[in-house]
Amino acid sequence: MNCGEPMGDDAVAAPNPVIIVEVLSPGTASTDTCGKLADYFRVPSVAHYLIVHPIRRMFTHHRRTGTSIDTLVLVNGPITMDPPGIVITVEELYGDR
Repeated sequence: MNCGEPMGDDAVAAPNPVIIVEVLSPGTASTDTCGKLADYFRVPSVAHYLIVHPIRRMFTHHRRTGTSIDTLVLVNGPITMDPPGIVITVEELYGDR
């Protein structure tokens, strides 16, 4: 999700990302869960980094809270992303409604 001016149709990267969502694959799991975390939060606009674990049916939610990054591991229930004010549930994302 990008905040700010609408992106052009040919844009390949959001200039002001607020939420980054990554779906793990077996070949890149260690890079996605460790190395990218610090890099993504170096971008001032990033407030949430959500990692989807498709095989384990869980989410890791890293969120910026002032000067620190909090981490939540979720297997059910709500995922609250504020800003921008979005609440979704693990069940919705896995089609368990």
